[in-house]
Amino acid sequence: MKASLYEALGISPTATDEEVRAALRRLIRKYYAKTRDGQGNVEEALRFINHASRILSDPERRVRYDNDLARSDGTAARAVAHVATNAMSGAAEGTDVAIAPPSPPSDPGAPDSQEGRDAREKRGRSAQHPGLTEPVTSFGRPAIVTIALCVLFGAFIAAAIVVVMPVDTVQVAKQVLVWLTLTLLALTAVYGVVHGMARRRGPPPTQVLLPQTDIAILNWRREKSVFLGIDQPQEDASWIFQLRMAELERAKTGRTSEPRPWNRLGARLFDYSIWGIVLALLLSELRGVHLIPESAGYWLGHPLIAPVLITASWIAVEALLMASVGTTPGKWLFGCYVQFSISDAYARRDMRAQLLRTAKRAFRVWWQGMGCGFPLLSPILVAIAYEHIVQNQETDWDFSQDCLVTYAPPGLLNMATGVCGLAAMLWLYGVAWHRPIADTVASVGNAIVRAMPAAGSLLPREILGPGGVAGMVSGITQPDRGVPLPPAGKASEAPIDSDVAAIFAERKARVAVLKADGPRALRAGNYKRAAELCGSWANLDLGNADAWRCLGEAQQALGNHQEALNAFRKAKQYDPADHSLDAAIDRSQKGIVGDFLNRYKK
Repeated sequence: MKASLYEALGISPTATDEEVRAALRRLIRKYYAKTRDGQGNVEEALRFINHASRILSDPERRVRYDNDLARSDGTAARAVAHVATNAMSGAAEGTDVAIAPPSPPSDPGAPDSQEGRDAREKRGRSAQHPGLTEPVTSFGRPAIVTIALCVLFGAFIAAAIVVVMPVDTVQVAKQVLVWLTLTLLALTAVYGVVHGMARRRGPPPTQVLLPQTDIAILNWRREKSVFLGIDQPQEDASWIFQLRMAELERAKTGRTSEPRPWNRLGARLFDYSIWGIVLALLLSELRGVHLIPESAGYWLGHPLIAPVLITASWIAVEALLMASVGTTPGKWLFGCYVQFSISDAYARRDMRAQLLRTAKRAFRVWWQGMGCGFPLLSPILVAIAYEHIVQNQETDWDFSQDCLVTYAPPGLLNMATGVCGLAAMLWLYGVAWHRPIADTVASVGNAIVRAMPAAGSLLPREILGPGGVAGMVSGITQPDRGVPLPPAGKASEAPIDSDVAAIFAERKARVAVLKADGPRALRAGNYKRAAELCGSWANLDLGNADAWRCLGEAQQALGNHQEALNAFRKAKQYDPADHSLDAAIDRSQKGIVGDFLNRYKK
């Protein structure tokens, strides 16, 4: 029994274009993961996909193919006999390899005539599927290029860590580890819930290739087991040569189409993380030249808003990189490759069309796969996308843009750079965001406490009356009435020791003098004297943020950026709501880096 194209692909004759492309992708994915087996099965399957795509992707050819099936009255034997009597009549059609027919002559004086347009359309329809012979992306394959790029990524991340490394590293590390542990536990719980719901729902019904149709596909050319219609497409010898070369290249590089969701997740996170560092440096420069207010800069870098901006701005960058070089830093490091319009033989593959496809896919990833980068929604959608890849071997954005994602062994250097880079950037974001997260949690906690009703509004008045709880509490807390209590206010005013009172008074007067003289010397430009006065002021009044700020500004003016950084961080510790200190800290950090570079240049 001969099979039709629809039967070979396991779809209905009334299938939509999306269903046809999905069936072709399943077949491509199956044989793309295999290497040469010595029997030519991979080549036979891909050559069949070439014919099926050229017939079913063209609406006119599909209509003619359906008419051929209808004229055969549903019997494939009569259809094959009809093909055998008509296939030899034309030189331009057939299943055997042949040289493409020469282009029909056209009138030079009428380049836009109807005949010329028809001839160009015919030549376009006779073209082979270019996606199946697409060369393996070789960006960075030479060893020297790989080493250089890995060193560049590592140096960039290390420099960013050095710049933001706090003075109290141990204390900050403890807080960051606590937040990272809580985040990991929350992500584990989210994935467990999503995975449990997916298992309870059960795997979706997926169409698989039946054994008999699989055999028909592999023997379509030897045994004429699949009916391709009367007007069968013609193969080109040069295209078959390119197909074999591409197959050898995939086998050489270990390319496979088996799903690897963790590689895809690592590549995506690496891209977002390194792009976030670039945006953070840009934001720091804009705040340094006062183009962005301090309050706006604080909220732009807040951990609830910054991920949205990072992921949204990455859409255009990813589209440009994918359209120009075919990969991104994360995809290159983790060995992920994306091919667009893999099942459409007639899809445009110029730069503009490729840029549009990559932009649409990047937007779908941002909107549907990352939840617009919102931190509380992204983990849930990432877990759902993971389940989609495991069950369907592709995501919704791969389906919509007809993408085939393949993988190759990234190599030890690439994998080490990617994993260590992700760990380092995780530490970097933890250091940068642990304080805003703590402030946000404290603010939310205070708001909840303020919103809670008081005890007086919940308990009856009889209980709170003099004979109830209030009387009991007053009786417990009140001392014996026989012991006289000192008047309120006088106990604190009466000195315990006259010498201690004199020392406190002298210290208070000294602080008042330094509080006036230190800022005055700073405004006058006498930075050395200001550093001495503000330093004494800070030592006497340790919890005063103004004293530490005065010391930091004086040390910064003297060029002592490390001392200034320590003072500004002390001020920030005692006054975390003052966002103007962030810009001062950034200037001190840049000064430290500048001194380091100047020292080694000499």
